[in-house]
Amino acid sequence: MPKLKFIEGEEHRYYEFSTLKWFPEATNHRGLAKGGIYLLSGPPGCGKTTLALQMMVDFAFRGEKVLYVTLEQSPSFLKATILDRIFPYRRSIFSSIKKKEKRNDWRKQLENIGKTLSEEEAMKHIEKRIEENMFIDSSVNSMDNLPDFLIRQVMSSGAQYKDIKIMVVDSLQGLGTAPTSSRPYRSLYEFNRYAKDEGITCLLIGHVTKSEKIAGPRSLEHNVDCVLYMRRAMKLRPLFVPKNRYGPERHEPFCLIMNKWGCLEKSKHMSARASVAYGYLPGTNRLTEVQTLVKLPKFGVRPGILAPYLPRQKLRQIIGVISSIKDVDVSDLTFEINCYLPGGSFYSHILDFPLAMSILSSYFQLPLPPYSVFIGELDLSRKVRPISDESFFQNFLNSLTEVNTFLQIKNIFISSFQVELLKHFLSQKNLNIKVIGVADLEELIYEIWPEIGSL
Repeated sequence: MPKLKFIEGEEHRYYEFSTLKWFPEATNHRGLAKGGIYLLSGPPGCGKTTLALQMMVDFAFRGEKVLYVTLEQSPSFLKATILDRIFPYRRSIFSSIKKKEKRNDWRKQLENIGKTLSEEEAMKHIEKRIEENMFIDSSVNSMDNLPDFLIRQVMSSGAQYKDIKIMVVDSLQGLGTAPTSSRPYRSLYEFNRYAKDEGITCLLIGHVTKSEKIAGPRSLEHNVDCVLYMRRAMKLRPLFVPKNRYGPERHEPFCLIMNKWGCLEKSKHMSARASVAYGYLPGTNRLTEVQTLVKLPKFGVRPGILAPYLPRQKLRQIIGVISSIKDVDVSDLTFEINCYLPGGSFYSHILDFPLAMSILSSYFQLPLPPYSVFIGELDLSRKVRPISDESFFQNFLNSLTEVNTFLQIKNIFISSFQVELLKHFLSQKNLNIKVIGVADLEELIYEIWPEIGSL
């Protein structure tokens, strides 16, 4: 048995990315460790394959030969994803680089290319280099065959992929492998050992169960060096690192976003922001403040609603109405809601509107119009219902003018059916407040936040 002093220390070297600049921040190490075994898991459609292809294209651009072993998608589908989504995205990155010296960093990766090349010519050379360095193999038909494939096709002298040092296996459960089966996973662990001994970096792509657990036996996580876990939340793709040999774990979400090319990049919305909306309860003499914080749950924590003293079923109904709006997905999110009800008052449907606006403001991370009050009940079709009791407005104005609240109010949002009625009451009080009629919640969103189309 060798003595401790004769055992060589492990020095981690990394394959670093040129375009995925967010990766070190998200994972707390510089890139993919050479000889490291990574597991990327997440629900269907969250972008696992796209992210893996982005990584491999990046390495191929840097001159590394990479192999994508597909057990699920066809090679033609993967090629189409690269040509139709990843290449256009990379062109946009190259075009957006302002400083010539940074553009030259891309050109330096290519041989025999002069500085006189146009942007279009440079990108053609870059993409040709990527196509030459990237291999896609669909000959493996099960995890059982992975060790034999690695030995014969990668490690052996004269093997087809002899110089490959970076591999992807997509996906572990792609051919219907039951998560509880142990024999295929034993073959996978053997494959991992061979790859690590050979210094080959492997990115394994796996599924999750209905309960959002990583599919496969518990031993799967113990047989990899780093676990990357993605969730879906609207256009965001929160990324977690629950296991990490190469740095600290990440249980707080790191927010990626699916951009217009269908590729993953760092989102601008990295942290949750609270929002406040104001409404009014009958019988009180002050505005009712609704505070909402919409955020991504931590890893291992299920989404939920934290709203003391508020009716849970009503909140779920309002969240369901919001979810029916096009391009708004508030599933898999956590809601922290605080609503001050003066004098021990009970929740009223008149607070539906300000509550919905507070949720949307926090969700979009965009401010509401300042000094605004929202009055009205929401129906299931996103319409703002008129107040049935017309005496409400008289009481509303009388009680609030007593405490000079209107000195700060500039806008009142209300059902479009009652705009003229409210204007009439305001004129009687000589109050110069703008009344904005709302017929549909979705229309109001695009009216006060026209920029959300680009989020």
